[in-house]
Amino acid sequence: MKTKNRGPSLHVVAKYSLLQLPALALFILALILLRQWLEIPSWLMWGLPLLWIAKDVGLFPFLWRAYDNRSYPSHFEMVGRRGIVLTRLDPEGHVQVHGERWLAAVDPPTDVIDAGAAVTITAIKGLKLTVKRS
Repeated sequence: MKTKNRGPSLHVVAKYSLLQLPALALFILALILLRQWLEIPSWLMWGLPLLWIAKDVGLFPFLWRAYDNRSYPSHFEMVGRRGIVLTRLDPEGHVQVHGERWLAAVDPPTDVIDAGAAVTITAIKGLKLTVKRS
């Protein structure tokens, strides 16, 4: 059965908006500081932040799924995915999972896995994966 593709929830819109606020605030602060040294017209002082907001609104339809971990949980699950060892795991090294390089530790720590071997992710803690030989 095909599921209906829903739009973003209010939670996702709020999360995206709140994560964009610090960059907008820094941009406005930079404009205010720049105005101390340069003569910037008032219309530009209002127009540039509005353009910045328009950029965020324009990008939202392309990015909202990355902020929606409730409706798309499989996008965030790493456990069970497979990867390739990039640098020897003895007991730590790097693996590649879906085109991304990750720091990984082998489980059990006494194992050694050479580069090029296939591994399966068994756990994740922060930005460090725990893997076992596939």
